[in-house]
Amino acid sequence: MKKPLFRLLKNLGVLVGVGLCLWCAGGKLQSWAQSQGGEALLFAAGIGAQAASASPPAATASPAPASSYLLPNDGVVPLGETSQPQPSPTPDPNRDWAPVEEILLEGGTQVADFFVKDSTGSGTDLLAALEEEPSVHLQRDGSVEILIYHTHTSEAYSPTYTGFYYTDMATRTSDPEQSVVAAGEALKKALEAQGFGVVHDTTVNDTLYNGSYDRSWEVLQKNLEQYPTIQVTIDVHRDSMTTESGVKYKPTATIEGRKAAQVMLIAGCDYNGGWGDFPRWEENLRLALRVQQSLQQLYPGLARPLNFSNSKYNMNATPGSLLVEIGTEVNTVSEARYAGQLVGTALAATLLPLS
Repeated sequence: MKKPLFRLLKNLGVLVGVGLCLWCAGGKLQSWAQSQGGEALLFAAGIGAQAASASPPAATASPAPASSYLLPNDGVVPLGETSQPQPSPTPDPNRDWAPVEEILLEGGTQVADFFVKDSTGSGTDLLAALEEEPSVHLQRDGSVEILIYHTHTSEAYSPTYTGFYYTDMATRTSDPEQSVVAAGEALKKALEAQGFGVVHDTTVNDTLYNGSYDRSWEVLQKNLEQYPTIQVTIDVHRDSMTTESGVKYKPTATIEGRKAAQVMLIAGCDYNGGWGDFPRWEENLRLALRVQQSLQQLYPGLARPLNFSNSKYNMNATPGSLLVEIGTEVNTVSEARYAGQLVGTALAATLLPLS
């Protein structure tokens, strides 16, 4: 009798304990349901509902691009970055340095809608020369008709612009991607895009500075012999301008929102026969004047005044010889390449009506 009674009391205690637990849980469930409102019913029905956050979820970072960007200034951004690594804005205190001044070079005498600096004393009527047609008439028939070369092949540009330069900076390079060769290649591509046959001779003629023009003359003659259809030759250089106080000038124009190295055409003269072997200098002048005008009309500010001087610079090789200076050593190579491209477009615009 005692054992059944004990078992009954034990079971009754268990039931009372369970009842108390359910009563407590029910009170908490009621409080939760009141606080959650309709969401409690959705939960009870098996439909999840996510409470709105008081603030929007944090934006997740965009995945890194799969390849490098190509910026308008032709600098390549490292993989996963959105800007180029910048050089230090302040010079190294352990190295000698001097300022770089970015300028826009102008001046000269106005001829039509452009400017010329005439130091020849020849009295040449430049407006009349402009109106005379150049002697070159390119066919664009697939033959090589334009030669680009470099008397001073190793003339270098700066990789970046900082507003200063180190006085021990290298101004020559054997790397064609950092020299006037890069500007010449951009010029070549712009001309080829307009259907002209172009050869770009990258022979290094300035291993020794003295004798550079003798060596580039040999390059000229070799190409004229190999490609007798050549009518236009272009010697691409870069300039250098440093004041007595050590400031270097960086001639720069902004063309279509992008910086370009300013360019300068040089036209030679032999009005008194002093050179003895430059009888067709006026034909070169006529072409140079027209290219200068095209540069001004297409890209105002890109060209410095045309330099008309008592010089020859191997321009006696053809009646379509040009010499162009693109920037200085403190212009960036990107600015020089862009300028080369623009010169090519302007030259093509000059030559197309003569084809």
